[in-house]
Amino acid sequence: MQPRCRTRIPVGYPANIQSDTGTGEGVLLDLSPTGCRMRSDIDLNIGAYLALQIDVAQESAPLAVEVSVVRWRKDGYLGVEFLRYSQGVRERVTNLVTPAPNAEPLVHATYAGSPLSAVAA
Repeated sequence: MQPRCRTRIPVGYPANIQSDTGTGEGVLLDLSPTGCRMRSDIDLNIGAYLALQIDVAQESAPLAVEVSVVRWRKDGYLGVEFLRYSQGVRERVTNLVTPAPNAEPLVHATYAGSPLSAVAA
């Protein structure tokens, strides 16, 4: 496993997931412009390709990551690398992970303080 090249910030964004093995839901627990750590209610193996629709509370439209891949899996968590998404989405993600001074972490109110309840550890 290669070391992460960007710092991730803590978030709590729900996401819809599509993969070859099915569809489901997940929660992004931290985020960088190039990937995230998440939990999911579907079983995903290392190397699985995904499409993600990420619901960001302060954004009017979900962030669409067209192609991403599961890079690691441990203790019910997944490390996902974003492979293809539009320049506009890349800029939105970069803006989300570049906090203003003294800013609070960007956590979706529904998921603040609790992991995805449908996810089995």
